[in-house]
Amino acid sequence: MPSYSQEINGDLSHSDNNGYSANKKDEEKSGDTKYISSDSEANKAPTGLNAGQRLAFALRDFLGPPNMVTEEGGPSPSSLSQPLPLPFIDENIDSEDATQSEDELPRCRETDEVLNNAACRLRRWRAASRKLRRPRIIDNLCTDDSGGPTRNDGHTDLADRLRSLAAAGSMSASAGELLSLAPPPPAATAPPSPSCLLTPSLSEQSTAEYFGSSPECCADNISLELSTSVVFPVPPPGPRYKLATEGTIKICCFQHTRTVVDKILATKFLRRWESHVLCLLEDHVISKTPSGFLERPLSYSCMQEIYCISRWDPARKYCLRIVMPHGSLLLQANDAYTRDQWYYSIVWRRNMIRYRNFLTKSVRKELVMKELKNMVDFAMTTPLQDESVTRAPLQILTSLLSENMESPDWEEWAESATNVAAPLLAERCVNGELCAMLARLCRRRPRAAPLPALAPSVRRVLMRNVDFGRAPNARQFVREYISALSSHNSGSSLVRRFVEVTHGSRAVCPHPRAAPNLVAVALAAIDDYYRECTTPHQCEDREEDIMCFADILEHMSEYEDWLVVVASILQPVPFCAAALKCPNVAKRLGTFLKAMSEDARCPVHSCVAPANAARPSPPSWLRVTGPSNPLIALPQKQLCELWGNMMKTLLNCCMKRKSFLQSMCKQLPDFLVVALTEHPAALEALCLMLEWEVASGDQIQLEIIAALQGTELGQEYYKDLCKRQKSLQILQSEGGPTRLALPVRATDADVAALLEAGALGSLECLSLAFTSVTSDCAYHLIKLPSLRYLNLWSTKFGDSGLELIAEHLTRLQVLNLCETPVSDKGVEALSGLSSLRNVNLNSTKLSSEAFEILRQRLPQLQDYDVRYTEAW
Repeated sequence: MPSYSQEINGDLSHSDNNGYSANKKDEEKSGDTKYISSDSEANKAPTGLNAGQRLAFALRDFLGPPNMVTEEGGPSPSSLSQPLPLPFIDENIDSEDATQSEDELPRCRETDEVLNNAACRLRRWRAASRKLRRPRIIDNLCTDDSGGPTRNDGHTDLADRLRSLAAAGSMSASAGELLSLAPPPPAATAPPSPSCLLTPSLSEQSTAEYFGSSPECCADNISLELSTSVVFPVPPPGPRYKLATEGTIKICCFQHTRTVVDKILATKFLRRWESHVLCLLEDHVISKTPSGFLERPLSYSCMQEIYCISRWDPARKYCLRIVMPHGSLLLQANDAYTRDQWYYSIVWRRNMIRYRNFLTKSVRKELVMKELKNMVDFAMTTPLQDESVTRAPLQILTSLLSENMESPDWEEWAESATNVAAPLLAERCVNGELCAMLARLCRRRPRAAPLPALAPSVRRVLMRNVDFGRAPNARQFVREYISALSSHNSGSSLVRRFVEVTHGSRAVCPHPRAAPNLVAVALAAIDDYYRECTTPHQCEDREEDIMCFADILEHMSEYEDWLVVVASILQPVPFCAAALKCPNVAKRLGTFLKAMSEDARCPVHSCVAPANAARPSPPSWLRVTGPSNPLIALPQKQLCELWGNMMKTLLNCCMKRKSFLQSMCKQLPDFLVVALTEHPAALEALCLMLEWEVASGDQIQLEIIAALQGTELGQEYYKDLCKRQKSLQILQSEGGPTRLALPVRATDADVAALLEAGALGSLECLSLAFTSVTSDCAYHLIKLPSLRYLNLWSTKFGDSGLELIAEHLTRLQVLNLCETPVSDKGVEALSGLSSLRNVNLNSTKLSSEAFEILRQRLPQLQDYDVRYTEAW
């Protein structure tokens, strides 16, 4: 490429003899346009151009130095502040009809002609390259019709420039598509597998969408607008290939490199072919049988050009040509798919070696960044899909960032490299060493870290099945990224937006590992900070740096699907005492506990109860928030309301059990304190303790009665309890029938009305077979302590009712549950009935494991029926 000025006075056109010649008519039309060097900096291509003009604009450097203006003083195409509407290549514009508005910049006619001529040349060049091969086209640029060297220095320099760019592989995706003279054919013999189909990119989300209305953390307003229109490069449509490592290939060698090869390929016969088992190693290609054409290893650095050759004879041979300094090699495959696979594999290894050598040896920052961008574009557009293909560019990026880590400008260097490699980080899983360096960048320069570039990588770490125990650097990377988000002016909104994007716009997060990983990061950060703190706790200013992780737990409770996950992870309580005593942490945990207590799902609100752990007294949120001796720093009024709401949800759903109230006897002071605030749940629980005789001892019963009579609402609850007790005494008095059976259409209301009829103290046998009763009738059946035979055949009596009668009907001997919806959960509760002798579990959901446990716990069980179950 000339360094000062050049004269463009020729055009390329396809001739009948497969050659190129200068078109004199085009020279007269285009005119002589001279360029002189300038220091003006080239900008990006203006908007509003068609496809051909954009390609021409992208390759305008091939026609002259990029920084040039015309001698007449007109602006160059790259220096225009506003895009100029240029015509199509084949469109004729009448200069007399062309109008120009006052706001439009004066058009440079010379610039339009140069761009149109360049686009025309490039289009003709691409059309001709499908028939000819690249070396011949380039050679024709350097020779005239007579075979001698041409005098057109511009064309010779253009050919050299194309050769150097092709050998270096530094052209962009559009330029590579335009300048490759023999690309692989789009059709292949082997169809792409379903696993090779492209998935939606994680990086398609723009910076504005990710950070909402807080762009100050990533860029100014101008760069923010530009980032919304950036599209990362993607592989071309077509089949996907695995990286070839070994295979049988036929090889033919020529001692020619240029146009002579084209003539040989046009002949009917070629020289002999040799079969070799080739192995693609890291630095060179070897044959397992080193002899003949491949007696010595073939180094990637010696390969000047690599391209595919279309079939040229009826035999339909699929070949790949490798141009060497002193000859050429033809690699023949069995089909087009295998040929393309070897082509992309060799090009991949060759370019990776070149990128690795250049990026590790070059010291100029602008050159390194440019070459790094080329590597990223190449890695993103290759059709190869393999683990090594994913790992190699990241290893080069890691080696680039690991150099000069102790230098004072390392953060600036790492920030620039991360911005350039953003498409690669968005589509590839970062390794542990790279995570450590990115975490260091976020820690040292939180307000200057390239957060938009790192956001897809953080989301990928959270959404994939990552074991933070084996990958501590990944967890540290996510932690430092969240800390960097919170350090900005609108840190709270950024953290909320981060949680929102991680969850997604659906009602249910499609990534099951995202919530556990995010909770693990938040808990680890809070525990690391408060573990070494001394008690009593004293608030400090540096605590604000850790509050973002407590905010994450609060924001995650806003999603119903994540609330189940977070609640199960936080049972038992994983926070240390210092963290719970911090008012800031306690305030955020209070919001989370409120969401748990108000949720109607059993897997959520049951997590506030004591966990089923191996230790005798596992911690629970009911113990932490107990108003009598709270372990969390919340106001007393809020604690009473929160604790009462927890108890209300439990009693109304799944914990209205005698065993649960017995386990809560240790927290009787909490019931008394909350009952004095007239909370209905605490008053109901105290009445159940008296009714079911849970509270043992006269002193405890007197305390409960005093608490109930201390408030007006409590007095009403105590009066209702006394009425129920009188009715219970009448019901359990001696007399009445010993056997009773309800009609087929009986319901739960009929059972309740029956028990209010009079004394049933002598009732020992009750049959509810083929009725419509449910588990709700169990609250009435437990009032019959003398019951020994209970028939529930073909009813809707379930596990919850079975658990209730197993706690109260201790004299039960015969139980018929045939064709009921009971499962292993309810059957396990029967192990507490020590007097049970006969049980019928025919046609239930009983499993063999649950039945074996039941037999071991009830050795006195004499007769049982488990037909049509898994235990049969």
